[in-house]
Amino acid sequence: MDFKEWFCLKERESFIIDPQINELDGKYYFGQANIKQKIERQLRHSFVSTVPKLQLFGQYGSGKTQMLYHIRHILLNNPPSTLKLKPHISMLTIEMKSKSNHQDLHLQLMEGLGKGAVSEWVGSIAKKGLNLEEELRKIFSDDNVVQALVKLIVGGIDFVAWRWLAGQDLSNKELEQLRVTRNLGQIGAAAMVDELVGIGRLAEMLGEKIIFLIDESERFLNVNTPDAQNSLEDYFRELSENKNNSIGFIVAGTARGVEEAARFLVSEAVLTRMGRQNIILIPPIPTLDDVKSFVTQMLSEIIDKNQAELAIKENSLAITLETYPFNTDSFDLLCEYASQEPTKALPRNIISAVNECAITAWDEKKRNIDSTIVTEIAPLVFE
Repeated sequence: MDFKEWFCLKERESFIIDPQINELDGKYYFGQANIKQKIERQLRHSFVSTVPKLQLFGQYGSGKTQMLYHIRHILLNNPPSTLKLKPHISMLTIEMKSKSNHQDLHLQLMEGLGKGAVSEWVGSIAKKGLNLEEELRKIFSDDNVVQALVKLIVGGIDFVAWRWLAGQDLSNKELEQLRVTRNLGQIGAAAMVDELVGIGRLAEMLGEKIIFLIDESERFLNVNTPDAQNSLEDYFRELSENKNNSIGFIVAGTARGVEEAARFLVSEAVLTRMGRQNIILIPPIPTLDDVKSFVTQMLSEIIDKNQAELAIKENSLAITLETYPFNTDSFDLLCEYASQEPTKALPRNIISAVNECAITAWDEKKRNIDSTIVTEIAPLVFE
């Protein structure tokens, strides 16, 4: 009997919850109901007059990536009533080096959107039989952006146009081909953000709302060049302005508070525009009862209850369906280990401990997880 069958797992091969491996796991967010409710409220409120502009911080393993995927699941499957358009979600893990600047960020955001999506939006306007340049000028104040977008749907030059729109430097010959007067990032961050916001408006004309979900913002700490830091602050400041009501962004990063985040992400210039209520800290799971709630919710979702009930009867297991495959003592012991040190009561640690205990039980041919196994495994995870 394989591991999945041994423990009556439902649609998975282990107890690990990870939406980066299994996209369907994005529907889960166990425990910390107050954090979930706060984020859902901010999403609901943000779509009333603008778009989400949120930053999530927490220590490693606190569930930031899981929350990003959970937000994606909410927006796609149960969006707030205030979101009137179809969400176009772009998820990306940011990459930053010591000299990375606003151009590097813009390139990653544009690549996250993808040439195909932007080309499709431009092409949809052209297919309506309208004058494409005139329609684009109603959205974009910079004629260079208009020229590049028009060329984006012209074969033979479309990839050059995309490179310009993504902020890459072109040769003089390529600039002449596009009929543009300069490279996009030449002047500064504002022009790039204006282009991105304009693309958001273009998407809105076609019934879509662009939302970026950006993970691992702690990599912004790699940037140590003052000019690069300033240009990134300019980019986020412009993106956080009220005038941007078409490009939503939710940034998640490892930090125990704003004091550990990259300076330009939490500068006064950015926070006063974004709104301090949109900075959300995800703490460790606070109490023993909260840990128990986390584990029971997790087991409830991933265990096939019918199969588990049958396994309990057939094997005369002295355990309840609620805590299966733990008995009462081992369940309580695991939760006590998890909650002894508050900074260790993290979703990643708890899920890892449950999975490792189950693997040990399976390896020892035990149909349930007893206190002996928890005593062996839990200290390795939580101490």
